[in-house]
Amino acid sequence: MEKQNPRLLAALAVQTFEESGDFLGEILDSFIQQASLSPLDRGLFTELVYGTVRMKLNLDHIIQQFSSRKLRDIEPKILQVLRVGVYQLFYLDRIPARAAVHEAVNCARRLGRKGAEGFVNGILRGVLRGKARVQYPDPASRPTAYLSLRYSFPEWMVADWAARFGFTGAEELCQAFNAPPQTTLRVNTCNRSVEEVREHFQSRGAAVQAGRYAPDVITVFPGHLGVDDALFHQGAYYIQDEGSALVAHAVNPQPGEVIHDLCSAPGGKATHMAQLMDDQGEIWAWDISGERLAKVEENARRQGFSIIKAVPGDASQPLDAPPGDRILVDAPCSGLGTLGHRPDIRWRRRPEEVQDLAQLQRKIMESAARLVKPGGKLVYSVCTITMEEGEGIAHWFLKTHPEFSAAALPEWFPEPLGSEPHMRLFLPHIHRIDGFFVAAFSRKK
Repeated sequence: MEKQNPRLLAALAVQTFEESGDFLGEILDSFIQQASLSPLDRGLFTELVYGTVRMKLNLDHIIQQFSSRKLRDIEPKILQVLRVGVYQLFYLDRIPARAAVHEAVNCARRLGRKGAEGFVNGILRGVLRGKARVQYPDPASRPTAYLSLRYSFPEWMVADWAARFGFTGAEELCQAFNAPPQTTLRVNTCNRSVEEVREHFQSRGAAVQAGRYAPDVITVFPGHLGVDDALFHQGAYYIQDEGSALVAHAVNPQPGEVIHDLCSAPGGKATHMAQLMDDQGEIWAWDISGERLAKVEENARRQGFSIIKAVPGDASQPLDAPPGDRILVDAPCSGLGTLGHRPDIRWRRRPEEVQDLAQLQRKIMESAARLVKPGGKLVYSVCTITMEEGEGIAHWFLKTHPEFSAAALPEWFPEPLGSEPHMRLFLPHIHRIDGFFVAAFSRKK
């Protein structure tokens, strides 16, 4: 493997993703560790891999219009070269088109059989000449097919969004998920003030914006400055989307309380709650995976919190623990609110998985309900936007648990999209944060 060519590495990484079923982030990290890339080339490699996987269906639709061969008949590695090349021609304005074609031909020469470079050269030059003639299904007569191919999402996914949010809302949601993701930092205010962290990154040449809603969140541009910074290792902040950071604020834990955080790993919300409690009280951080609980402990140590107790346990079963003042269920879910940061999820999820996850979420909520003290609070959250895993769970819970009632969320939260103020659905195209669902319940005294 040539270790200095980011385009060749990108084609190989995408092929690994297609073959292995591994998480894209893990594949990316593995390639970067093995490669000898400059910071500039590392950035290009990352953009090409994430972008090509994100837009795969769209890229295939374009390639097929310029190829006499069916995509299934193209050698897999050469198809990846074509996808990476077309991605550059359509979505990376800063790369000269001739350079993108030339580099793709070179990659084909290294990876393909005899004649592969001519095949790639012919298709990409045809794409270059015919960019303006690429056709899509008519959005009026075939709206889901149009959204699927134009924005590169499975049809079942965009059909669900169109049914819930209308065609325009679904299209705006697709555009938001395909926009470059932002790097958002939740400042550990027990360690540094928000202003101190802001000034630190501004001194490094970054543009810093306040969070849209949460008072302890900032967004840093360019984002890579926040990924491996001295203040991170000193525990001054945690890399966390603002949608995720709103969850601990929904719990609103108070100093001295006993908190149960079910499905806690890797500990972003547990450490946030410890921050809001000024490290006073108890947080029981539960997770079924001992390996992932180690991440909770690592994050707690780095951020300087002593009240977090990592506890192994299956939250879908009754847990042996004392009652808590507040319980957080950040449940396993389809993750379809995080498609901006994790483009591979769109190709990994199947519609039947949503129903299976909803069953698991109900089991965990049954377990959590037993832990809530009279007068205590239970918060449910998922990083997805499906009805079955969000509003469906919230409605089921109140219907089947008369000992609970709807509870208030912070007044400064965004206005609810519906008429039920105890729940919020955060949508990327409306709120400009990751998609999340949050609902709050109180146990009657």
